[in-house]
Amino acid sequence: MRAINLYALTRNVEPEILPLFEKNISWREEKLRIRESEIALIRIIVANLMLFHASKDCFDDWFYSFTIPQISKEFDLLKIGKNGITVNVELKEQVVEEERIIKQLKQNRYYLSNVATTIYSYTYMQVDNTHYKILKLVNDSLVETTFEDIIGNLHEVENPYTEDIEKHFRPKDYLISPINTPKKFLDGEYFLTNQQESIKKSILEGLLDGDKLWGIRGSAGTGKTLLLYDMARFLSNDRRVCIIHSGILAEGHKIIDEQLADLSIIEAKSALKETLEQFDFICVDETQRLYASTLASILELYNEGIIEGCIFSYDFAQCLSKKEIRRNNPQKLRNIDGFQEMKLSDRIRTNKVIFSFIRTMLRLTEVPRKPMNYDCIDIMYANDITESDKLLRLYKNKGYTFITFTPSQFVSNGIDHYSANINSHQVIGQEFDNVVIIMDNNFRYSDDGDLEGKEHPNPDYLFPKLFYQNISRTRERLCIIVLNNPKMFRKLLMIKENELVR
Repeated sequence: MRAINLYALTRNVEPEILPLFEKNISWREEKLRIRESEIALIRIIVANLMLFHASKDCFDDWFYSFTIPQISKEFDLLKIGKNGITVNVELKEQVVEEERIIKQLKQNRYYLSNVATTIYSYTYMQVDNTHYKILKLVNDSLVETTFEDIIGNLHEVENPYTEDIEKHFRPKDYLISPINTPKKFLDGEYFLTNQQESIKKSILEGLLDGDKLWGIRGSAGTGKTLLLYDMARFLSNDRRVCIIHSGILAEGHKIIDEQLADLSIIEAKSALKETLEQFDFICVDETQRLYASTLASILELYNEGIIEGCIFSYDFAQCLSKKEIRRNNPQKLRNIDGFQEMKLSDRIRTNKVIFSFIRTMLRLTEVPRKPMNYDCIDIMYANDITESDKLLRLYKNKGYTFITFTPSQFVSNGIDHYSANINSHQVIGQEFDNVVIIMDNNFRYSDDGDLEGKEHPNPDYLFPKLFYQNISRTRERLCIIVLNNPKMFRKLLMIKENELVR
């Protein structure tokens, strides 16, 4: 995306042509849905800048309606200097409560703090047809100010960015995982997306109004775990809350459990009925993996009135075994009278390029409509274990996390060579910036182009499900080392080089 000149943007252009014109000057990938009323506000701002004799630099190098990749966080007007000074102006077409304005500007500052050391945050608000207000965030409070103040701050911006602003907003800088970054979670150094906030509001209000059973459904990367933990923490302010993790507890789980007095985190295997009955609310992460007996105990306690309510989060696509698929816990919950399900649809953690690659990997017929730049994905080949070990060391030294497939405890397989590393079950609910995995001859494609796996040495486990679990843990970069499987190597290279045909 390219920065634009506000004067050029606000010239009289026919409304139906305006989105095309804006796309032309901003180099935006897709046309915006532009409200003429918003352009009218920018036109007023331009007129006042001219009235107060602003220099020509004040009109130039603005990013209009910039959205941070992945989280759909939008800024109306943004000017970012390479000297660390940024000016942000949000537009309001009518009077808005100051509390909402403060919340938005503080949230903006949070996201901008990774690219700026000094952030001047403004809201231009149209009061009526002839009056407006300019509000500035100062020490977390709003102060009414003037255009002269904005102009003064604009003069402080030096050598502003003019294009490719997206690359300065990296997922790891503003997306947190309670499990991988527990300190940031405990310190409240995060914001929920608008969709997460909306679901949180519906569920918490529902719990107060008598709707006590809730589900959160969402694919990998939609932020289910953060939302669940955020609500659990809120509920623990005046209730006893238990989070059941359907996997192996990581260090982050233990840190949160130790720091929050009325919030306990336990593994599913420890979730006995006599343990759970001491809590008021039960929150279950990765419900699709929960034992049938544990789910039955939770529902019994709820029906007996011992616990007040439950929140379940799940993604049926992330079942790792045949038993989990047969149990189908999400469907069992949907069959309960009074159960309500909310859906997280916005992928905030999954890099859209990596997501596209994974989708095509799982099914070769799922080819993107337009060529993708897969520079964040490396495809390597090893002829034997010795070569794969050398490549693994290379990528580990680059900061990649290697995730292997969960082995069988009783039957040996080639994947046992890597059993000293973390496996599919140990990374449930976690995320990593860079991930490296190995695909050996346990994988193949069907005649229809679907990724298949051989029988796992533990006949309950499914290699394609373990693969999806591992590969969906990455946020920024991915490396796949293909071990002695030339057919798979060829297919993956074809995906990366956009040589598959729709």
